[in-house]
Amino acid sequence: MKSFIRAALATSLAIAAAMAVRAPPALAHTVLGTQQTVSFTACTTSSVDTAIGEAQMTVTVFDEGSGHVGFDFHNALNGDTPTGGAQSSITEVYFQDGQLVGPPTITNGPGTVFETPANPADLPSGNTCKPPFHVTQEFSAQSDPQHGGQMAHGVNPGEYVVINFGLQSGHTFAEIITALNSGALRIGIHVTGFADGGSESFVNGLPTAVNLSSLGATAAHGQVTLAWRTGTESSNAGFNVYRATSASGARVKVNDLLIAAQGSEASGSSYSLVDRPGYGSFYYWLEGVDYTGQSSLHGPIPVNVRAAVQRPLYRPTLPGLRR
Repeated sequence: MKSFIRAALATSLAIAAAMAVRAPPALAHTVLGTQQTVSFTACTTSSVDTAIGEAQMTVTVFDEGSGHVGFDFHNALNGDTPTGGAQSSITEVYFQDGQLVGPPTITNGPGTVFETPANPADLPSGNTCKPPFHVTQEFSAQSDPQHGGQMAHGVNPGEYVVINFGLQSGHTFAEIITALNSGALRIGIHVTGFADGGSESFVNGLPTAVNLSSLGATAAHGQVTLAWRTGTESSNAGFNVYRATSASGARVKVNDLLIAAQGSEASGSSYSLVDRPGYGSFYYWLEGVDYTGQSSLHGPIPVNVRAAVQRPLYRPTLPGLRR
């Protein structure tokens, strides 16, 4: 019984750790709360490199409170995308907006070292973007070119960097989200270190606007119940749930059909899904999908499904003893 209680406590602590607002393990980084995740679109013609960048690179914009907004740049690791975390590195980031206030502060993740400003001062090939991209107020940052070069300190697969800004007096985080949706706020990244030696520039694409306020998983009676709640939903078509046997393993979609969205821009909704994966340790992800097909991924959430302890229907009588 003591071992069972210890196992249950360990599972509860693991789930609680996964729900922390900013407690990134080295290979699984999750931001929850008031946020919006957007992907990137290449500025140049389609190629293998542009497909990799569009599949792997995202930025999550989140409210840090006290008039500050964070931009969490992420490069997907093995299992996060169909490309499997192909070789690439975000080495420069750029901002085109008039509501942010500098200088920015930087939170480097494991393996990343960024500094301001970026060199070059404007997004490479930014004039080929549609519409053209030009940095405002020199809001930019780059990975450290010293001690191994920019790629060594850039955002490689499985890594992240967070850039934080203050907001101009009187502006709010909600206005930042509105600016993202309208195109008034644009974010550019320069990605280098592709396997063929090339580099590409990207700008933020359409947002996947789901404000995820909670996400958790519980195991009982040989099944897993994944439950989540949204604060608000903007242009959200619905959700998919994925399962894997390790944090970096191949994911399997649990639901047959898209779980239809129930929330709106005014209010969110509660959702749950029951899965029967068998016994063992599993990891779950929640994917929000908007009406354009853009998606945002949340997780992983670890859970351990244990077999129920079977008590014998009768107690055998030992030789020489009476019942």
